[in-house]
Amino acid sequence: MAVCLITGGAGNLACQLSWTLTEQFERILLLDVAPKPVGPISPASTFEQSDLLDLDALDAHFARHRPTVVLHLASLLSADSEQDRARAWRVNMDGTFALFETALRRGVKQVLFTSSVAAFGGPLPKVLGDETPQWPDGLYGVTKMAGERLGVYYHRRHGLDFRCLRLGITISRYAHSGAASALASRAFIEAAQHREFTFRARPETKLALIYVRDVLRAFAGLLAASASRLSRRVYNVSAMSVTSRQIAEAIQRRLPSARLRFETDEAVAALLASWPEAMDDSAARRDWGWQPEFDLERTADDFLAELRQESSNREPSPARSSSDDKRAME
Repeated sequence: MAVCLITGGAGNLACQLSWTLTEQFERILLLDVAPKPVGPISPASTFEQSDLLDLDALDAHFARHRPTVVLHLASLLSADSEQDRARAWRVNMDGTFALFETALRRGVKQVLFTSSVAAFGGPLPKVLGDETPQWPDGLYGVTKMAGERLGVYYHRRHGLDFRCLRLGITISRYAHSGAASALASRAFIEAAQHREFTFRARPETKLALIYVRDVLRAFAGLLAASASRLSRRVYNVSAMSVTSRQIAEAIQRRLPSARLRFETDEAVAALLASWPEAMDDSAARRDWGWQPEFDLERTADDFLAELRQESSNREPSPARSSSDDKRAME
């Protein structure tokens, strides 16, 4: 029986993956220290509250459910990592090490780790490649970079089928409102809910973005890829490279009454300008057929439709798979 265990299982991405991955797995176990998931989970899924750092409990979950694949999403994010470095190290590093060790001991076939553009730092090229040198500026990025290296070690030395997606800025309903990386997400959300948004970035600032529905497809695609086709273990994935002005224009075309303006905050603008304009994901496209479906126009249509549905007091539908999207258009 194909069983998938997802750490960080209470989070929005895990909840959506519980629906996306039902075609690949007969059962899905969501584990998280939080008491319950933030959204609906699929009927094929079970949620259990558990601390990744409780090694006995972690082993018991593996022994009882016998997962064949593990998706490691659990992580303390950037701001929290800086505020509590000791806890960030325990969760992001000790927890990851414990998970790899348990997966190896319990005969798990495959582990997929989520990394981030934060694993890079310093002066970066406009196009970020898979092999761009990694000198992260924050502790969160340090732990993501180290997690990548740790997984490659377990693959090379111990034969664990480690795979990793390195994500850029994700457009999502649950993007953190105070984070600079949430600029695009908050622009859509605030415009839909309040009919106004102020961009603190420069209009010409270009960002490497990916819509959450494409993120879900990327997970499914890399999980299903034949190991014989993989030329590497860590893959960049991206979907679009657009300016802040283009985002504003896409929203304005769909919400003509929205008041969208630019008031540059130099600190925010400098931070965004230091990030790459694009991510080279040619290896993912070559090795396992990665191809994004959502450009800016389709993202704007889909995301604003979801936000309108939410504002009309109807529960948003679970994330659709690519095949669901195609059926809806037919």
